[in-house]
Amino acid sequence: MEGNAKNEQVNYHHPLLRYKIWDLEFPPLPSAPWNTWHYHKEVEIIILLEGMMLVETVDRVYKLQGLDLLLLGSSRLHRTRRTEHVKQIVLQFDMLAQLDSYAKEFAPVLLELSEPLDRVNEILKGNAAAKEAMYRLLLGISNEASEMGAGYELAVSGGFKQLLALIVRHAVSSAPMSPPDWQRLKPVLDYVEARYPESIHIQDVLPLVHLEYHYFIKYFQQHIGMSFVDYLHLRRIKASERLLLTKPLGIADIGIQSGFPNVTQFIRIFKRYNGCTPSEFRKKRLPVHEPEPAE
Repeated sequence: MEGNAKNEQVNYHHPLLRYKIWDLEFPPLPSAPWNTWHYHKEVEIIILLEGMMLVETVDRVYKLQGLDLLLLGSSRLHRTRRTEHVKQIVLQFDMLAQLDSYAKEFAPVLLELSEPLDRVNEILKGNAAAKEAMYRLLLGISNEASEMGAGYELAVSGGFKQLLALIVRHAVSSAPMSPPDWQRLKPVLDYVEARYPESIHIQDVLPLVHLEYHYFIKYFQQHIGMSFVDYLHLRRIKASERLLLTKPLGIADIGIQSGFPNVTQFIRIFKRYNGCTPSEFRKKRLPVHEPEPAE
């Protein structure tokens, strides 16, 4: 897979709102293969207008058909396959740019600190009214961005705020985080993001929050929804998933690059999160295959 998976750099249509929206249309190609695995730090929403397409992530395949939509979280590895005529709109946006002082209360959900935003798709699947509301809202954002009428920036910005509200309301429940709590914990999250392949201990981040050891443990659990160690493991496992599909490295080397110098520990923790070993995960995803789509 080396060189096959692509880290896409999104060129924004608006430098401050940090989004990109474009219309796509594809002719029918009965023998079309899966396209290349790719990812980007922006959240992506696919709005299907006509036709049928498959979207595969590291843990499932989605089948979109008719008037449909799919939400993919930040840096979510994915690829698509289209075998018939398809019309779609693709929206990509930087979630962090949308978080004002109010939205930051819901950082655990919106920044996917514990669960990927993809989980919202399952909830929308069982809530037709919520899905239709999001679909219409996304079409409205797309129309405003395309027409660029007077004040369209306000309309697009307001549309994004409504979108975040719908995501929060239909995501896995999480207690709101106050702006002061967010400001206190963000340096810890940034520290983990920058250094997760290295050895990290709770004592390393205590100076960033100026909290005593035992109080920090409770504080982090309360506001992030998991322990600091579990959050660190989750961040490392997500990095290892991408490496397994994009780098021709051995399991031990992937463990080391992901922050697990002990291969036995890496395999054990990976299996806890994915229900399979790293080798099984790679074997299921790398061969050319035609997976059964999840209806």
